[in-house]
Amino acid sequence: MYPTRAYLFAHPAKHSLSPTMHNTALEHLGIAAQYEAKDVAPQDLQANLEALRTSGAWGVNLSIPHKETVLEFLDSITPEARAIGAVNTIVVKHNKLKGLNTDAPGFMQSLREAGLTEFADLEVVILGAGGAARGIVYALQQAEARVQIHNRTWKRAEVLATDFDAQALTDSDLRQAIKNCDLLVNTTSVGLENPNETPTIFLPKQGWVCDIVYKPLETKLLRDARATGLHSIDGLGMLVHQGALALEHWIGQPAPIEIMRSAAMKKLGY
Repeated sequence: MYPTRAYLFAHPAKHSLSPTMHNTALEHLGIAAQYEAKDVAPQDLQANLEALRTSGAWGVNLSIPHKETVLEFLDSITPEARAIGAVNTIVVKHNKLKGLNTDAPGFMQSLREAGLTEFADLEVVILGAGGAARGIVYALQQAEARVQIHNRTWKRAEVLATDFDAQALTDSDLRQAIKNCDLLVNTTSVGLENPNETPTIFLPKQGWVCDIVYKPLETKLLRDARATGLHSIDGLGMLVHQGALALEHWIGQPAPIEIMRSAAMKKLGY
């Protein structure tokens, strides 16, 4: 017997495509359940998590700003999520909260799907140092890529770089690092609310540009990349694959990935 509900906890939450994706998947699978996005402010996270224990829900996804702060409220965390230092999926079982990270494998699957399959010695610049960045840095390093990190707040970049034995980039280093990299990844929310805003005006000489923002699907960063002949990867692939992995952990069967992707695309107007 399936529980009747799963959630997304985020702040804000209204922009998310996850309810569309998951509810379409559940309907396709014939599971009478509902996925709901909840706007949960940071100060309310612990109370909402505690309520999950006896709610009958099977779990929750986490987005900005909860992926790192949630760790202290969980009963157990997978080794991968512990190494990453961020959780984006929780499984509720026997009133216990188990934290996982599906961002890391979901991101790598989105790269492979786009045609980027060789990662050893790949030079990568990551923009941002939040919870999503942690999963992405971990995944790329596991694949033997070389990672450099830049963040608007230098201290956050330095902390993340130290945690993963990577290099933190100063503002003065950024232009040259991006110019010479093989893959540029935006993990910030820049471009989410303003489609004409970009996290950087610098682009690689060749290679790939990935933006994990998925609304709009083509951000200014990706438009600029395509205009100069670079390969581009939007954020929908990561969203779909991390969501599919979360759903599989909850229901114990394969998720209908293409059904989820189609539902998200339709919601975006494509």
